[in-house]
Amino acid sequence: MKFVANHLVAIHNVATAEAMILAQRAGLDPKMVVDLVGPGAGGSRMFQMRAPMMVEGVYEPATMKVSTWKKDMAIIAEFADDVGCATPLFTLTQPVYAEAIAMGLGDQDTAASVRSVEEKHHHRFQIGYSKTGIAARIGTITEPRD
Repeated sequence: MKFVANHLVAIHNVATAEAMILAQRAGLDPKMVVDLVGPGAGGSRMFQMRAPMMVEGVYEPATMKVSTWKKDMAIIAEFADDVGCATPLFTLTQPVYAEAIAMGLGDQDTAASVRSVEEKHHHRFQIGYSKTGIAARIGTITEPRD
């Protein structure tokens, strides 16, 4: 049962990172995204836990360290192989966590996986402030979209 649950956790963590970057690129207020998506149909427990950490850029204290998670993922992958189950989405998340470790984020919470997703898109997820209020920014502050 734990392997099945953690299979979903791996996918939901990376999906959360990707969704938050998508929201940022769309010019949405990241804090509003957390507040509105989290409890909705598109939210998940991992979104509710990890998205606020991604918005704040604070990954400590870790509820699950990236380095520990990588070990657990190897066990889950072996379990799936043993029962003859293909796990394409789970498999696609593995390089995200491996890159987070390569970036020196092994002791931080798995929410830090957003940093490796960012690397693929060549920008940082941040909150910025402009004269008109909170605006998502990619490198520099952009004006919020109406």
